[in-house]
Amino acid sequence: MMKKSLHCILSKVRKLPYYDGLTNIDLFLDDIECEFPEEHHFQALELALSATPVRWWGTHKDSFTGWQDYRRMMKLPFRCADTRMTEKYNGRDDPHDHLEKWTKE
Repeated sequence: MMKKSLHCILSKVRKLPYYDGLTNIDLFLDDIECEFPEEHHFQALELALSATPVRWWGTHKDSFTGWQDYRRMMKLPFRCADTRMTEKYNGRDDPHDHLEKWTKE
């Protein structure tokens, strides 16, 4: 089993934001900026991204000169993720309810 950890010694407990491409990218990036010091932003991304965003990050992570460059580029593929959350299955709930909505006539 592989484990990931983020080493960031601070005086308060931090909540790790989560992003899978289904929610607002700006809110996610704002959460990263609020929860972690600037020198730990990229380390936090390693743990906070999942699904398509983590694959995108793995391909492009060496292409950025800094956080603002990353922030600008991350908005290009994920800026339209503001579509209604109920239209996409997010993987956290029971899929039967989601599928039932689409199979009813």
